[in-house]
Amino acid sequence: MWKFKAKQKIVEIGGIKLGGNPGENPTVLIGSIFYRGHRVVNDPDKGVFNEEEAGEELSKALEMSDLTGLPLMLDVVGTTPEAMKKFLDFTANNSDVPLLLDGLSNETMVEGLEYSNETGLLSRIILNSITPETKEVVLNKVKEVGLKSAVLLTYGMKAIISSKGRVEVAGELIKKAEELGLENILVDTTVLDIPTLGMATKALFEIKDKFGVPAGCGAHNAVSQWKGLKKKISQEGVIASTASSCILPTALGADFILYGPLRDAEYMFPAISLVDASFGQLLIEEKIKLPKSHPRYRIS
Repeated sequence: MWKFKAKQKIVEIGGIKLGGNPGENPTVLIGSIFYRGHRVVNDPDKGVFNEEEAGEELSKALEMSDLTGLPLMLDVVGTTPEAMKKFLDFTANNSDVPLLLDGLSNETMVEGLEYSNETGLLSRIILNSITPETKEVVLNKVKEVGLKSAVLLTYGMKAIISSKGRVEVAGELIKKAEELGLENILVDTTVLDIPTLGMATKALFEIKDKFGVPAGCGAHNAVSQWKGLKKKISQEGVIASTASSCILPTALGADFILYGPLRDAEYMFPAISLVDASFGQLLIEEKIKLPKSHPRYRIS
């Protein structure tokens, strides 16, 4: 089993640990809810949604997390401040997992952070995300409320053209995050399509090797941009390809995976847990004791 050169930083957010060498901590799976086009959302601007259907999707994902031993986080997407507050309330009241605050505008991110601070949610909040282009109004709010956790997205002209560019941007963002007082830093190496999945996977390995921080990516984007896959092959082909896209970075050491729609939990959790369980056995051979909650014991 490989080891990274840099000492690996393990962070803990809402009781969930991320980071370390492959197999040391289970891969964290992040499912998106209330995203654009999510069938449970009736009015994305006002935050009107079908609570029963949303609850069913959330319950299923929590069940899969418990069955496999892979922790769950929720990527809570909001178009407006009004919607974001309602979505945060729902996810916070119906789960105890960390919540990625994924506002689609500066105003939504700023007011979402303020609302999380006012309602006592801030310790469960991870800002998704900080990029080289993130505006000062958002960064100032991060510092003002004392946020401790954020995803750093290696997105930009210098980053998207190569894995090396992603590593360089990650270094710049890590420095900025530390200046803001962020303690729990997660680096997303940016997947836009199939070619960038390879670059993102290589970059996350190199980022962990150089900086030691938890890293991962939204691997499912490789398949969501694969036009014609469902029509030319099948829906089953889409499911299998999405699972494959998530397995690739996991096998190279990803600490977290944004796997796409929350409802896909029943496919993604078993696929990733297999990788974690197999790596866990290698650690056992090295006389490293794993907790009984580890996928190595949950799925066998």
